[in-house]
Amino acid sequence: MADSVIQQFLKAVVHDHALATGLKTCMTQAEITAYAASQGFDFSLEDWCRAVDSDFACLSISDQEAIKAVDPAHWSWAFRQIAPLRAMLMPGA
Repeated sequence: MADSVIQQFLKAVVHDHALATGLKTCMTQAEITAYAASQGFDFSLEDWCRAVDSDFACLSISDQEAIKAVDPAHWSWAFRQIAPLRAMLMPGA
């Protein structure tokens, strides 16, 4: 169930500029989860982290290192956490 809610949240972020804009202030996985809940997408921090970790494990070492190097205070940090959101970033972001 949580996986489908996470997928619904990701799809909504991709298709709704206002929803995506709200992610820019998130600097932790807990903040992303709380933001999702505030928008009506209820899943646990544990479920979110499991999805992020699973996605991260599929990346090359260089991609993992590039993601780890981004300052959480940077507006793009939340978008780098999982593939559907990374796909929204323009090259060089």
